[in-house]
Amino acid sequence: MIARDVADQLHLIDRAVTTLARSTEALLRASDEVSLLEDICKIAVEVAGYRLAWVGFADDGPGRPVNPVAAGGDARGYLDGIQVSWNDDRLGRGPTGTAIREGQPQVVIDTESDPAFQPWREGARRFGFRSVIALPLSAGGAPLGALTIYAGEPMAFDHDETRLLEDVARNLSYGIATLRMRAEHERAVQALAESEERYRTLIEMTPDAIIVHAEGTILFANQACERIFATGGRPMEGMDMLALVGEEARRAIAARIASPPDGRVLAEHPMLRLDGTAFDAEVVGTGITFHGVPARFLVIRDVTERNQVQQQLVQAAKLATLGEMAAGLVHELSQPLNIIRLTAEGALLFIERGKATPEWQAQQFQLVADQAQRTAEIIDDIRIFSRRDSSPVQVFDAVAAVRSALGVLENQLRPDDIVLVTELTGTPMPVRGRRVQLEQVVMNLLSNAHHALKEMREREGRATQAEIRLSARRKGRNVVIKIADSGPGIPPAVQARIFEPFFTTKEAGRGTGLGLSVSFGIVNSMGGRLEVVDQPKGACLAITLPLDADTPQVPEPAEVASPVFAGEGHVMVVDDESAAAETLGRYLGELGYRVTLSANGADAYDTFMRDPADVVITDLRMPSGNGEQLVERLRDFDPLLPIVIVTGHLGATERLADSLQDDRCAVMKKPVALGKLGELVATFLQPPSD
Repeated sequence: MIARDVADQLHLIDRAVTTLARSTEALLRASDEVSLLEDICKIAVEVAGYRLAWVGFADDGPGRPVNPVAAGGDARGYLDGIQVSWNDDRLGRGPTGTAIREGQPQVVIDTESDPAFQPWREGARRFGFRSVIALPLSAGGAPLGALTIYAGEPMAFDHDETRLLEDVARNLSYGIATLRMRAEHERAVQALAESEERYRTLIEMTPDAIIVHAEGTILFANQACERIFATGGRPMEGMDMLALVGEEARRAIAARIASPPDGRVLAEHPMLRLDGTAFDAEVVGTGITFHGVPARFLVIRDVTERNQVQQQLVQAAKLATLGEMAAGLVHELSQPLNIIRLTAEGALLFIERGKATPEWQAQQFQLVADQAQRTAEIIDDIRIFSRRDSSPVQVFDAVAAVRSALGVLENQLRPDDIVLVTELTGTPMPVRGRRVQLEQVVMNLLSNAHHALKEMREREGRATQAEIRLSARRKGRNVVIKIADSGPGIPPAVQARIFEPFFTTKEAGRGTGLGLSVSFGIVNSMGGRLEVVDQPKGACLAITLPLDADTPQVPEPAEVASPVFAGEGHVMVVDDESAAAETLGRYLGELGYRVTLSANGADAYDTFMRDPADVVITDLRMPSGNGEQLVERLRDFDPLLPIVIVTGHLGATERLADSLQDDRCAVMKKPVALGKLGELVATFLQPPSD
């Protein structure tokens, strides 16, 4: 009996050792988790001789079930008829659930007598199970599941066999963790490879140029660089980034390369193609590590065409604003013209009756001259505002720009009994951009406030208070310009859309929907923001612009001393308006010049060839050869001939000023101040200094 007990004991230990040894071999050759679990279960049954082995994983779902994931043995049908959980309840107090819950091996010495095994006893009888061991599996210290083994005899799992099978469970837990780590690594490697492929495809397929540089030396350039920078197939790697930057931005870019800013940076500046042509570029840059080296990642977009469209929108919005202002501008111009006419006719009457003393006549003529100057200033403001702005980005005083815009519109508010309150600092606020564009934004916001108050008055009557408050103050490193009104305000639903192109709340024919959209784009291009500011009543829009740190103040233009009039020389005056030509001729003749008059460009050129003049003063729009053709012919004949172009044509003033104006040619805008014209002629006729 004792010998048989020893033999049985040795048999039990031997099959446990066999299970451990063969499971270790399976672990070493395992390539995936499912195969490993299946192999361990088969070894326990087919090699070691157990009746059933299965692995169940713990589920945190409702009821916390234990789900079989692998099994070995002919008795696997047993698993189809049972339910196992790892809750502390009737289905969870068996060996498998308890082992998972408590993290310790659980042994059922005899399935016929163990009360905790009652839910599964009938199945155990049917498949011939008399003892059970459940061994916990874990991963990273957390319960994973259990390996449960069934034997056909009672008391099959003693202390020694349990210890050996614990080693099997520990090895299996380690194997599961290792395989999962390997699978996760392989997934990560695969995901990284796929990610690299995706990003490589994106970088090569994107229409924007992508450049990586370290300290200004290009390390990488994508395929789009060939088109955008016109490389002609030449590699860009190794090139200096500064060779791609326009001269005006090179100093700032060099400083940025030497001391890269933190985070993502958006900038817009001219860049150069390899053939030397320039284009407008929008550049987004950020810091990266490229092959272990700190570098900058740049996305470069050619925005030349976009800027041209933006300029067209700006121009359209300006002309739309001028159209809305037309009635007010007519009033503004009629006021000084009315004074001029009344003064002139009154002076004629007094002269006719012999009551005009020389002193009184001088006063009247001075009044006429002052009102003509007032008219010239209004026309000049319109001319500047309406022109297509191609001026370079420069530093200017934001407060001065606000004052100029206010000067155009201020008098239009008075007839509507609108109170204007200004709070403008006297300290210059230098910002970088285009002054005309900022004036356009301020005028647009003032016009919107004006229209809102007029509409409110039409609905509620003139007794309603109407006020516009305009302020410009420094706030930190910014200047904040606010235009607030006491009108009905902007509804929240409208606030979300007011900066969209072509969105307007005005009735048909009174708005294009471009003004605020263009204004938003202008302010944004200057590095600032345009936004709606909440206030208890009315609407308030704020323009926030960064102050230019490199320019502490905007210098005032230096005064130029007036030249001494020289009354010698031959001057030709060309104008189809005989009254204007004769008035200029009399004035210049009085100064001592010999004057020749001509009514059109063709006659003027023939006259000049017979009797050359020292200075030519010409209008632009004339019959029989206009002024532009005359200037071109005279310049071909004598490139150094002094020419003064006098014009009231809005577009031509700026165009000719850009193409012709130099030290031997000047453009004057009508109405002309005779004193300034005389100074200009005298300057042209002064002998060259040694």
